[in-house]
Amino acid sequence: MTLGDVMNQLADETIAARAMPEPGQVRHTGDRLRQRSHRRAALGVAAAVVAVLAAAAIIYPAPQHSAQPIGPIGGWRVTRTLHVPGSGGIVYAADALWVIDNKNTELTADGTAPAGEMYQIDPGSGDVLDRLSGAVGGWQSVGAGAIWLSTAAGDLNVLTKVDLASHEVTRFSTSLPRQLPRGSAVAAGNLWVANMESGDLVRMDPRTHQVLQTIHLGESGNGGAPISLVTDGKIVWASTGDGIVWRIDGATGERLSLLQLPTRDPRLVGIDPSRHTLYATARGGKSVLEIDADQRGTDWAGRELRLGQSADRSLLAALAVGPDALWAATLNPDQLLRIDPDTFTITGRMPLVGVDHESNVEVDLASGGGATWVRIKGKVLELGPTDR
Repeated sequence: MTLGDVMNQLADETIAARAMPEPGQVRHTGDRLRQRSHRRAALGVAAAVVAVLAAAAIIYPAPQHSAQPIGPIGGWRVTRTLHVPGSGGIVYAADALWVIDNKNTELTADGTAPAGEMYQIDPGSGDVLDRLSGAVGGWQSVGAGAIWLSTAAGDLNVLTKVDLASHEVTRFSTSLPRQLPRGSAVAAGNLWVANMESGDLVRMDPRTHQVLQTIHLGESGNGGAPISLVTDGKIVWASTGDGIVWRIDGATGERLSLLQLPTRDPRLVGIDPSRHTLYATARGGKSVLEIDADQRGTDWAGRELRLGQSADRSLLAALAVGPDALWAATLNPDQLLRIDPDTFTITGRMPLVGVDHESNVEVDLASGGGATWVRIKGKVLELGPTDR
């Protein structure tokens, strides 16, 4: 039994299910906690179990007798388990974890807003700092002081903005007629959005949400529409269904280059600005492509990494870019992989406890604060170095 198994069994057997605190309660407590943030940072992760409120998220440290690394990923172990309801994405931004409970993309009883919630969690202590109603969605990105989410609850089909300072939640359409945005990115002070149904990449004002420019990439029927985008803060890269990656100036919308990848439906899943590298899925998610961010030619000249072993039919579910490693979550089998970005090889594998690809259990990853965070149904696992 791996350490992940032990921790999940311990958590499930010893702690009864508890309701999360109400938004008003958490916001009041979060204000008080933020005032103590400097003292709390000094304490780090020394506390064995922290409970902010009687009903707040509970942290379970690794059992003292299980200090060895989990599985064959040397030097890393599960350090805590945070219990957060439901399923959804996870973001590390503004020195905090933002964990989403999409509530099955349902609407509130009056049908006007998403029923789900976002939890702001202090990664140092696990304290719940705030609980934001309706701040849900997918294809999350961070920029211009906000988290941006594509929200499909009911038939809303809007982009949701979560202000990192005020925690104000705003929803707005990115096209007329309304369509679900397929990702967003903030570059050079502009908000860029992929509208796949219309085949457009649109540049918007991140404050007023006004459309400033529309670039038609192609029709969705023939694979020319945008399906994903990433940015380094200056340049925007958008991929289309026919395997082309557009490189666009984030300030002006000028097309800088086109790159043809050797696969259809490539999705840009990460960027490492320090290495000038992009990462994209290939062959239906069975492998990851490495793309030189500075590449000027039209032909791809990177490396491809197959995710599965000989008998596996692994599919990429999520990827996070860390300072020294890439972390990939795969389905079939359900595993966490550690990838060396320099050699572009897999250096460790471990089972992902709590993920069931046959039941479409979601999984997401985030990297930040010296740890890797795995979001699965009802939980967030923190993985950190064994010497922490």
